Amino acid sequence: MPRENYSVAIVGSSGRGKTYSLRNLDPKSTGFINIEGKPLPFKNEFKYYYKPKSWDEAYKKLIELAKKDEIKVVVLDSFSKYVDSLLSTARKIKRNYDIWNYYNEKIGELLYIVSRYPKDLFITAHTEMIETEQGVMEERIAVKGKEWKGLIEKEFTIVNYADIKITDDSKRDYFFRLNSDGVISAKTPPALFEEKEDIKNDCNIIVEELNRVLN
Repeated sequence: MPRENYSVAIVGSSGRGKTYSLRNLDPKSTGFINIEGKPLPFKNEFKYYYKPKSWDEAYKKLIELAKKDEIKVVVLDSFSKYVDSLLSTARKIKRNYDIWNYYNEKIGELLYIVSRYPKDLFITAHTEMIETEQGVMEERIAVKGKEWKGLIEKEFTIVNYADIKITDDSKRDYFFRLNSDGVISAKTPPALFEEKEDIKNDCNIIVEELNRVLN
């Protein structure tokens, strides 16, 4: 029986190595959707690599790649660019409150797919500081409007926070924080990584761990 598939959000502010963390995913069995449109910060050897020009093209590509047996992992880089493109479309075709109704509806459709995707799915996202109902400031996935603010993470099984620390020899060490410290929105099932607090910045390590534990 095949193992269950996990949806993984790689989150953090700009320059923390979110896209760089995708570098070691299998280039032959990974579908890479680069809606950011920027050159990758590593040699691009992905066989299934796409640069959609809009959110709806990216959405259709997610559905298309879900049906390909040869694809084992799918990447959407990034959620932030996806929702920016979506809001731009909403403002062009809708008016007043209908702009946000359309925007929220389409985000809901994306997250429905995320929570039920039939392959391991990695989505990168920028973060922002928001105030929770308890009056606590937390770092969550950035999204415009109020309906989804602070709620995007709940549709992902894993949320890893990309971060940097400076080593004693003044080099940059890129890594993932696995769990929340009360400020960031990271979460990782306890069965993975033997309850470590952080791991190397490498999404393929997550795939290997999922295979090791769940198989």
